[in-house]
Amino acid sequence: MKIVLGRLLQRTSIRQAIGRRAYSTKKIVDIGQPSPASHPQLLKEGEITPGITSEEYTLRRNKLLEVLPEKGLAIFAAAPVKMMTDVVPYTYRQDADYLYITGCHKPGGVAVLGHECGFCMFMPEATSHDVIWQGQIAGVSAALEVFKADRAYPMSKLRQILPDIMKGSSELFHNVKTAVPTYIELDAFQKAAYSGKVKDVSVFTHELRLIKSPAELKLMRESASIACQALLQTMFHSKIHPYEGRLSATVEYECKMKGAQRMAFNPVVGGGPNASVIHYSRNDQKIKNGDLVLMDVGCELHGYVSDITRTWPPYGSFSSTQEELYDLILQTNKDCVELCKPGASIREIHNFSVEMLIKGLNEIGILKDSRSSSYHQLNPTSIGHYLGMDVHDCSIVGYDRPLKPGVVITIEPGIYIPLSSNGPERCRGIGIRIEDEVLITDTGYEVLTGSMPKEVKHIESLLNNFPHGKYNAEPQQ
Repeated sequence: MKIVLGRLLQRTSIRQAIGRRAYSTKKIVDIGQPSPASHPQLLKEGEITPGITSEEYTLRRNKLLEVLPEKGLAIFAAAPVKMMTDVVPYTYRQDADYLYITGCHKPGGVAVLGHECGFCMFMPEATSHDVIWQGQIAGVSAALEVFKADRAYPMSKLRQILPDIMKGSSELFHNVKTAVPTYIELDAFQKAAYSGKVKDVSVFTHELRLIKSPAELKLMRESASIACQALLQTMFHSKIHPYEGRLSATVEYECKMKGAQRMAFNPVVGGGPNASVIHYSRNDQKIKNGDLVLMDVGCELHGYVSDITRTWPPYGSFSSTQEELYDLILQTNKDCVELCKPGASIREIHNFSVEMLIKGLNEIGILKDSRSSSYHQLNPTSIGHYLGMDVHDCSIVGYDRPLKPGVVITIEPGIYIPLSSNGPERCRGIGIRIEDEVLITDTGYEVLTGSMPKEVKHIESLLNNFPHGKYNAEPQQ
């Protein structure tokens, strides 16, 4: 009996070992970016981007074909790799239009879309040297199986195949910002360009990208939530570490710990007079007691970005002058958010903000007249911009366009008074901006960054009552 039982246990252990070995050695194809097979914690079956299915990418291409002329051809090149030094590249970020159409995050590809050729992708070919140094890439098989191309070829075939596709087209549309010699130098492209038949494809893609789908909005809400949580933690951190560089490092750490892949832009962390430099990026100064700090930050989550600004006193309290200016900017922010609804435009909201700020700055004594030229020296910026896959999204679309449900914009009034200003001495060297993300809905608006405090009493209470010890940032899966 003992012998029989021993044999049964031995067979069971062998079967279990075989099962474990079969499972652990199952080959998962690496396409150079997350897939449902390699990253099941991120993507469900059928998704190319977390939350965005291959069907949605197909729908995007079909919508582009609907507005593309009957014999028009759209060409998209992946963003080029930019080098930091001889052999060290900068962190790669895919071009938004190429990503929007293909779902591919990897460099080196060219995508073509037309009524006759369908969706065709030319993909880079990895050498063994490339794989050793850079890892796997998305090739022809990934183009067909993952990105659902109708046809796919290695890049070495482009000069042989693409000219024939171009010759049958009446107009060529391409992504001007990422154009590459690989197709620009083709005779067929040069002839079309000489005849004035080459145009920027962004006139179509920016229109398509302007209104976000439910899946895109979900990612944008998550990106905004991460940025708000990260900025709040950084605000807590600022009282014990009032250094621009440390606050910049903190917000980036918090964003990435909460799931963001990268920052949407280099954080603006301006303490005191540095806050009057709108795109200040040095972030190398200590913030003095009594000064404000302006932080403009955003992160990127699976291709969708956030953008939020808050201004606060790291040491715990606003001065009377700072609070007076802050209240004006805050009320302008609130009133402009209330104007966000279908049918309004960024231009209309901007003009309202200018009138409100000129009036308020006159009352405070910073402006001595109502001339717009005097005001624009203190605030040369727009009240906001479109937001989506890029920070300044859909730049081809003008600010006079009536807003529609599904559009996301920023509302960011500010005042930037340099030390060299002729205004009252008590106001010199103050910069204040309060920026929120606003989604236009059927009935009005939704503030995506509404969880981030902006009232004076809330900010001072948080800074003065938070236990400034160690805190933990829990990673978000």
